[in-house]
Amino acid sequence: MSNSPKVMFQIRGQDPLQADPALYSNFVAISRVGTDVQFEFVFLDLNYVAHLIESNKTKLKTSDPDPEQDLVTGKTVAKIVMPAASFIQIKEHVEKLFAAIEEILAKKQEGIDERRTGSTSG
Repeated sequence: MSNSPKVMFQIRGQDPLQADPALYSNFVAISRVGTDVQFEFVFLDLNYVAHLIESNKTKLKTSDPDPEQDLVTGKTVAKIVMPAASFIQIKEHVEKLFAAIEEILAKKQEGIDERRTGSTSG
């Protein structure tokens, strides 16, 4: 991993009552209030996010980041609110999903590292 500076964005979805449904969501926010858990699925324009990252690279060298300026508004695809008692029932399943995903990503990273090492040693 590189030691490049981290850029933080605030992401806000549209009101789901006014948002047209998108076919794809590339960001999910999870929050809890009392005994309810809310998932908000948001579609972000990745070209716009990439533009913000590039423009922030020069800003980080000259000034402190401005969180208000880096607010990205996406299109809310869905909001799901469920009781925490129901949400906790999927804990074991979600843990297994994360473990499987981490294993796949680790194997991919190993392959990338092997190619880098192999290409520089030969």
